[in-house]
Amino acid sequence: MDEEEVRRLRTQIKLLQRRLRRETFPEHGLSRTALQVLAATVRFPGTPQPRHLAEELMMTSSNVAAALRELEAAGHVRRRKDAADARRVLVLATEQGEAVVAGVRNDRDSWLGRAVETLLDPREQRLLLAAGELMQRLAEFEPEPAPALSGSPAAVPAAGTPAASTGGTGTGGRAS
Repeated sequence: MDEEEVRRLRTQIKLLQRRLRRETFPEHGLSRTALQVLAATVRFPGTPQPRHLAEELMMTSSNVAAALRELEAAGHVRRRKDAADARRVLVLATEQGEAVVAGVRNDRDSWLGRAVETLLDPREQRLLLAAGELMQRLAEFEPEPAPALSGSPAAVPAAGTPAASTGGTGTGGRAS
């Protein structure tokens, strides 16, 4: 793909994302940020801390804190101290919060399903499913780090470092 084609694809994906967001937010009475934090709380494996949510959503901790206050006031989440470390706060979605997230997903799925059925013939629907698989693969892509120039200090790990002892790069994956 050339640059123009990539730009056009990115714009098309962005348009669909915006439309999907428009389909649900106003009727639930929550800010967009609060709904994003609530959805992340529901899908997060285990019980997240606010900082986990901020990392997952690439938001500032103050935005997540404000959203959590809004969600807590609405009865969609509750916070509790971590039993293992009382300095940590854990966020739990309530049944009401889980129901809101399920409703949002159903609204989006309903709109998207109606749009697909109305606008696309069976062949186009199959193409769209195949495109969805390709977009998922793209979303999961993690580029390899650029190789260091030979002879540079980064190219030769110091003796005794994890990269030197394992033969790896020592960069690891995404922080969790």
